[in-house]
Amino acid sequence: EEQRQEEQPTTQSKEREVVSRVCHTHERAIPIQETVEALDITEEGIETLLCYLELHPQQWVELLHPTLSTCRLVCYNGPQQLRGLAKICPPVAVALARMRMAGVSLEHCSSVDFDVVELADAMGWELLPVKRGLRQLQWYTQSAPLGYRGTGKSGVLVEFSDLSFHFRSYGDLTPDELDGVCEFLHQRVLAQERTQLYQLKACFNAFQSVAYRNCTSCTDEMDEERSLKLKELLKDYFDKKLDLDLSKKYQEDKENDEEDELTTSKLQDWENQIRADIRSFLSCHMDEKFSGRAVARIFHGIGSPCYPAQIYGRDRRYWRKYIQFDFNEIIRMATEEIIRTK
Repeated sequence: EEQRQEEQPTTQSKEREVVSRVCHTHERAIPIQETVEALDITEEGIETLLCYLELHPQQWVELLHPTLSTCRLVCYNGPQQLRGLAKICPPVAVALARMRMAGVSLEHCSSVDFDVVELADAMGWELLPVKRGLRQLQWYTQSAPLGYRGTGKSGVLVEFSDLSFHFRSYGDLTPDELDGVCEFLHQRVLAQERTQLYQLKACFNAFQSVAYRNCTSCTDEMDEERSLKLKELLKDYFDKKLDLDLSKKYQEDKENDEEDELTTSKLQDWENQIRADIRSFLSCHMDEKFSGRAVARIFHGIGSPCYPAQIYGRDRRYWRKYIQFDFNEIIRMATEEIIRTK
């Protein structure tokens, strides 16, 4: 048995094990605005998730500076000028060749849009020189010294748009590795959520323990004992804040919390009403595709990129209606009701 235990590597050693890969990472860019709208997560939230992946022992991604990833090239002299640019500019030639391979007809095309980050990586080029070369096409006037209509420019417009997260990542992850990445992110976010809830509750309890019922009780003289107690509580709070994972303490406090048990019991009494309100809310917004988390946010009065408080906060029938109940329980009920409606 001891020999078997020695043969079995621990989970931590597996995480740190260097895997020999065929892929030595690729540069990719994800448009920030599109991703925010697709995931309904703020830009800061998505960047935090990417940082978690970068700090993982396997370093799944390497974050680079955000960049404009989409290049739009317009030729005012028409398709012939575009084809001429392909002969003098390799990035344009590659972009046109890819479009032809994808079945796009370029016979009457005088403009082209492409992901410059992906194109540069596929050809093994550095991104900055590629962008610089594309910009210089606007002043390339070798064939016509006076430029387009005497302006001194080439008649080519080059624009970069779509501010994007820019990173390097592996392209040969196995299905098990992809599942592991998702599980890692889920557990890390869950631990962070519980840690912040524990800190919030600890802060509330600290102030509540030294608070007076009304201001008249403390206007005449200062209570030295309460002041010292608050200082100790705040010192203890900030000392514990250095611990980045307090999720276990949160779970222990939750199990021993009588008030939490009372709230859970109350939730069971209100469950039918909550489910009815969820169904009513979904029927009022049949054109929207809600997730369970999005519905729970609205019932707790939390805005998000796709469902901002400025719009959904106007309907007081649902906004902040069930703020007294557990957020995750409302997510569970909302998810079940969404599945039933499909």
